[in-house]
Amino acid sequence: MIIKDKNKLQEKCSPVSIKEGEEIGVRLLHELRESNNGIGLAANQIGINKRVCVINVKDTIVLVNPKIVEKSKEQFIFPEGCLSFPDDKIKTTRHQDIIVEADNHKGQLSFSANSKDINDAFECVCVQHEIDHLDGITMFDREFKNEPLVRGKNAPQKIGRNEKVTITKGSESKVLKYKKVQPMLEDGWTLSI
Repeated sequence: MIIKDKNKLQEKCSPVSIKEGEEIGVRLLHELRESNNGIGLAANQIGINKRVCVINVKDTIVLVNPKIVEKSKEQFIFPEGCLSFPDDKIKTTRHQDIIVEADNHKGQLSFSANSKDINDAFECVCVQHEIDHLDGITMFDREFKNEPLVRGKNAPQKIGRNEKVTITKGSESKVLKYKKVQPMLEDGWTLSI
């Protein structure tokens, strides 16, 4: 049974042994398959307050005591959903590249959304989403906030031609290099920071 109470998901999960973590992983994968539309699940979403999560996008991955040890400065906006909040879809800000360590994997695992394959982006976002759950963070805490560009003395420094910026038009958002954005600003797009 997947927990749908946000308050119960805000607690940090405790570390677990590899053996117990892999047993929890089997339960999570069963629950995920039963959901029919999920691509990831964290142990606390089924009432187990342990640091275990599963991802099932390109391959099935069980992570025991995972932690993100490196993340890119580059971020992107991605539409997310969550099995704990099935009626909510929001845009989040996520890191483009991450490196993860988990007790049940030798070495580091690398995930990147910087690819032409959309499944790479789904997997990269899903790993961040599930590890967030283990830290008591929900997708609502990562929601993209559209803030208008400030002008005047409090304005940020000049934007470089190759610097990535976010633009919005209605409910659509894009992250592009500034040099490609300039003509779009005349077409109703708004620059955000």
